[in-house]
Amino acid sequence: MQRMSQFQIFAMSFREAVLALLPFMFLRSLWIVFYIFNQQVGILDMETADTLSRMFDLSFPPLLAMSLASHLALGFSYERVHATILTVLLFFKFSGFVRLGEQGLELSDKFVLPQAIAIPIFVCFMYVLLNKYLRITIDPKGVLNRSLTRNVDATLPYIIIYIVAVLLVPKLHLITFSPFVEWVASLPLQLQAFSYTLFIHLFWITGIHGAAAFYTFFDTQFVSDIYVSNIPFTNFFDLFVVYGGAGSTWSLIFALLLFSRNSHGRAVAKISIPFAVMNINEILLFGLPVIYNPALAIPFVIVPLLNHILAFAFLSLIPVEIINEPISWVTPILMNSWLITGGDVIAVFLQIALISLGVAIYRPFIRYFEDRSNEGMRDTLMRKLRLNSNVLSSSDVLLNEAQLKFDKKLDKVNTHMKRLIEGELVLFYQPQYNLKTGHLIGMEALLRLKTGDHFYGPSFLNDFNDAGLSLPIDRWVLDQLSFDLKDWKERGILTHKVSMNITVDALLDSDYITLFITHLKGLPVVVEVTESSYIKNQREAQKAINRLRKEGFSVAIDDFGSGYSSLSMLASLSADFVKLDRQFLENTSSESGQVLYRHISQALEEMHYTVIAEGVENDTEISLVLACNIDIAQGYFYHKALSKSDIEKLF
Repeated sequence: MQRMSQFQIFAMSFREAVLALLPFMFLRSLWIVFYIFNQQVGILDMETADTLSRMFDLSFPPLLAMSLASHLALGFSYERVHATILTVLLFFKFSGFVRLGEQGLELSDKFVLPQAIAIPIFVCFMYVLLNKYLRITIDPKGVLNRSLTRNVDATLPYIIIYIVAVLLVPKLHLITFSPFVEWVASLPLQLQAFSYTLFIHLFWITGIHGAAAFYTFFDTQFVSDIYVSNIPFTNFFDLFVVYGGAGSTWSLIFALLLFSRNSHGRAVAKISIPFAVMNINEILLFGLPVIYNPALAIPFVIVPLLNHILAFAFLSLIPVEIINEPISWVTPILMNSWLITGGDVIAVFLQIALISLGVAIYRPFIRYFEDRSNEGMRDTLMRKLRLNSNVLSSSDVLLNEAQLKFDKKLDKVNTHMKRLIEGELVLFYQPQYNLKTGHLIGMEALLRLKTGDHFYGPSFLNDFNDAGLSLPIDRWVLDQLSFDLKDWKERGILTHKVSMNITVDALLDSDYITLFITHLKGLPVVVEVTESSYIKNQREAQKAINRLRKEGFSVAIDDFGSGYSSLSMLASLSADFVKLDRQFLENTSSESGQVLYRHISQALEEMHYTVIAEGVENDTEISLVLACNIDIAQGYFYHKALSKSDIEKLF
């Protein structure tokens, strides 16, 4: 199975970091609207309003640095708090954001977004190197408190990263882009203007404010020059290149409303409309998102470039004159061209034509993005399973990794998700019987999918396990089993052990194990762990198993013999039950198969395991199981899996 590349981890982490800033961007956009309104009505004095505007502008870089550090740390398995604190420390020290002035420390208006991105990347990149080549722990035997060990172990890389930064930053002045900047400034006006359109959109798709970045790094004297007809470039750009904001926001909004099959995309488009009216597009860029999303970043750059070329060519042939004073950049689309040209319908027609062309260009990319993304269905599924934000955040990396690693299986996973959304998950229970007494002694909880009046086995589980999506399903089963058992206990009918299978992802997730103990402690629960999950992760799996047994839970090794059997494993395994997979019974039609079944069951008995025969279906098989002195059996010979109400009748 191919692991997610470092670049893919970075891309997904950056995307999640940007999304985490959406509430701030929404608030900032609301403030811009209020600020414009306040200029007309004077609710706040302008000095106070300007101060608050400056606060919003200055807050974004450190917030971006912190969010990016936190999400990169999650992606690269670094301590999120340590990464964030170290990033903030380095950001304040090296970015120039805080400087010493005449009145003491003060915030600078210096453009520091590149530093806000580069510093958390540097911190996590250094951690990856140190984790690979210099892994030191104060407690190699695992004796100390885990939290203490984790935080003390972080101290050495913390110090090393800081020292490297102190030594490296003074050398950065040797890196200069001056030759490239000077070359761009030497280009003819048209090429400088075209490079402006290109570069600001390239900056935007990396999360950096495009215009602010360009004005910081490049010569911008050309923006006030007459560009085509009698139109200065800055007016040409606002009127005919970008609509509603960078990337020609209105084209994207209309494309989403007309062609998106994803409720998430349409909802973001609708929310963005009142802001796009005033040419504010951060809600769409961060909420959809467009930033660091290759599927939408391509048309985000292509559409304004094409607008630029076509508008320049059109206006060179059919001039449009500006006859009024320049208007504010927040003037709505169509109205701005009408007002500035004194009602020239040609200018309005050109805007409409270019917006329509942009819609056509965005359409296939939106379809591609939605076909390749299971995020919308994932969110719907999570709500349907009633999972809280802790589960969502803990599984974010797995979900993002699944989307990238399993391109070939993505359609299949999406189909499963659609069926889960349309159907309903329920728990069934298959009885287990004592072979010597014939009495019902327990049952195994089994997942079923209800569609209409029919129930189906969980065929989606294998694909979900492969895609790293099993943990949310485990959480749903835990919640439902807890509800059923407590209901039976209150009614006085909980007299049998109930087995529950948990996946390897759940077994190795300490938060899930804690939740499992909290929900089910004191109840007669047997935890079933597949042998494959134990063999692949023996140390961590055994640690989790020991913790569960210490809390009073019995443990069973499920599906023993299904393909990963290791008899040597049983000598060191701390478990109570071993469930022999039906695969063994299917081979007992031959004498050698019967010998194998008999000797394995005998060996397990002598090792003091309670053996459970799975999949017993007929008289011949039950006779063999009895002859092997096996204690417990389950299968169609007794009962198929039963609904909650049907199993209660057996009690």
